[in-house]
Amino acid sequence: MGSTTVLDAMKLPELKKRVWRVWTRLNSWKGELTSIPERYVEDVKHFGDRRYKATWVKALARFEAIRTYETCLDGWALIAINFNFTPAHRNYEFRHEIIDEFLMYPDGLEMIRDGLEQLFSSDFSHQERENVHGFYSLVEERERQHRGIGISVGPVESIAGASAAS
Repeated sequence: MGSTTVLDAMKLPELKKRVWRVWTRLNSWKGELTSIPERYVEDVKHFGDRRYKATWVKALARFEAIRTYETCLDGWALIAINFNFTPAHRNYEFRHEIIDEFLMYPDGLEMIRDGLEQLFSSDFSHQERENVHGFYSLVEERERQHRGIGISVGPVESIAGASAAS
């Protein structure tokens, strides 16, 4: 039995609505659009033929990565909120695509590292570290998919040499 969720069955019309919502958030100021709707069409066309779901998935991933990057105020929140992809998370189905897009930023990996350093500092409890299991699962999936990334996942006690630092 697979790990299929309700989101895995997302149909194209709903995906298009999600892309529009994210795009409008990126292109609005105080509730007013700062770009014309025709620009939206051009922005989505950049990812391919708008008749295909893959085009809309790419657009959603890029727009979500941009939104995450531009609104990131704290490394811990990046890990604990934005990339804590549990099955109930609105972007769970697209988590791999979103993280790939985020890592295209030159400092994307550094921002994630900073978030993990904050999380594993003495400012956060063991329980708070455990609560980011959606991020750990994502990294584990990536490790299996791309052998050799070399990132240890899990609570601080399971990272070699980290227990002495905590």
